[in-house]
Amino acid sequence: MKKFIIFLVILFISVNFIACNNEQGKEEATKGPVTIGTFIDSEGAVLGKMMVMLLEQEGYEIIDKTEFGTPDILRKALLAGEVNLVLDYTGSGQYYHDVEDTDIWSDAREGYLLTKKLDEEENNIIWLEPANANNTEALAVRREFSEANNIKNMEDFARYVNEGGTVKLICSASFAENIKGLRGFEEAYGFHLSAEQLIVLASGNTAEMLKALVEKTNGVNVSLVYGTDGALDKMDLVVLNDPKSIPPVYLPAPVLQGALYEKYPEIEKPLNRLFQSLNEDNLRQLNSKVAYDGMAAETVAREYLEENELLIK
Repeated sequence: MKKFIIFLVILFISVNFIACNNEQGKEEATKGPVTIGTFIDSEGAVLGKMMVMLLEQEGYEIIDKTEFGTPDILRKALLAGEVNLVLDYTGSGQYYHDVEDTDIWSDAREGYLLTKKLDEEENNIIWLEPANANNTEALAVRREFSEANNIKNMEDFARYVNEGGTVKLICSASFAENIKGLRGFEEAYGFHLSAEQLIVLASGNTAEMLKALVEKTNGVNVSLVYGTDGALDKMDLVVLNDPKSIPPVYLPAPVLQGALYEKYPEIEKPLNRLFQSLNEDNLRQLNSKVAYDGMAAETVAREYLEENELLIK
């Protein structure tokens, strides 16, 4: 009987030891959690889902908050720790930091490096390498309007405005008020739009703007667009050339809290592989599939990752 009791004790200890080891193994196998947030647009949805899938493949526990909100809301959430990995754009550094020489954000590499440096020093926020895809701001018109008024670039547009042409521009508040946005265009090309010639939206989501442009809502005949908008592949629009390169360069990049990067520095590798594979052409196509073909962002993201051998089927 004594031997049997000793056997039971040893068996109990062994079972508990194995169970503890299994639980420890599970904890070691799961990294995170990582909370991923993006803007509420097609590009945010697609690239956000790509980041979710890639990091899940790498063993991270992911809290998916893609399409979280507008740029200002997402930035506040990152600083507050509500999310700890986001998609952002290098040119946005001009809004985050008080820098006298804003022209630096018109240089792709220097703008990125300055944003990276300032955010790390001031906020312990880490910017990883961006994609080579400039999602910069520009103005677009319908092709029929362009041809009727001989408007192909910002110099032509300035002439049209100064000759008394009818203008109703729809754009975001951040663009309308920015010296590197509409104010910069006006100063560089010598024209001025009154408040009556503007429809200013709080959000920077151009889907609503372009819908108004195409449907001529409230007389809209000019709209803010971004360089990787899917609309540029689908709608019959003319993007006005900006020979003076007024708006900054906006390269999409993964941005994360320093604490997360310090704990998991290896998180950089799969994200770098993804963003190195992106360019303006394929981003436009991806955005177009979601915004205009009606495909789910998750489906578009998965197809791209598998086609580019980034995700194991």
